[in-house]
Amino acid sequence: MKYALLIEYDGSDFAGWQVQPRVRTVQGELEEALKTLFGIPVTLFGSGRTDSGVHARAMVAHCELELTELLPIWKLTEALNSLTGQDIAIREIREVNEDFHSRFSALERTYRYSIIKKRKVAIGRQYSWCIANELDMNAMGILFTSLVGDYDFTSFSKNTEDVEHFRCIVSQARMDVSDEEIILWISANRFVRGMVRALVGAVVEVGKGRLSAEQFELLLKEPVEADRARYLAPAHGLTFWGIRYREEFGLWA
Repeated sequence: MKYALLIEYDGSDFAGWQVQPRVRTVQGELEEALKTLFGIPVTLFGSGRTDSGVHARAMVAHCELELTELLPIWKLTEALNSLTGQDIAIREIREVNEDFHSRFSALERTYRYSIIKKRKVAIGRQYSWCIANELDMNAMGILFTSLVGDYDFTSFSKNTEDVEHFRCIVSQARMDVSDEEIILWISANRFVRGMVRALVGAVVEVGKGRLSAEQFELLLKEPVEADRARYLAPAHGLTFWGIRYREEFGLWA
């Protein structure tokens, strides 16, 4: 049977989601826990690949398992949580249709980036980028919301050989501002590697007056290979917030 897992993790001490040799990853730790429980290797397919230091509130992954009366879904959830570190939490597991794929069945993904308007904080520092500079909020907001649409994000991505193209359709790009925090929300049908951090980094450069709105728009509308991810926001401010699937799969909103 095929099962979907809803996973939350603090990415501070992980080298990203994807399995890599000799480093701690979220996928690697979960697959090791599954192997301990079932006695055989189990491959976990994630809905995305977060970079080193990036967090996730609602990552979805799927795998093939043979559960029994002695190990029902609720007990599997408890067992996995007991076998993984405190920085991983399996929130829920659900049985899914055989045609479900955590990555390819996704309709939309959402990321959240947090900026604290202070030079330094102790509490929350691992989840936000602290910036003491005065920022032009109006210019930042206008540019960030202008990202809605179908664009080639070559200038806002890291070079990866396993990607056929860098076009993404952004359905939401919103900036919420309070007295102490700026929250940047972005949703799209797909994201290319480093895209959100590169966009946030460039928008902040505009806010600081180091990059003009016209230069930002050129990066977006006339992408150049040499300009890839020139302005990259720190990983720890970014959280994979959620993912949307067709209702027929019966998964999480």
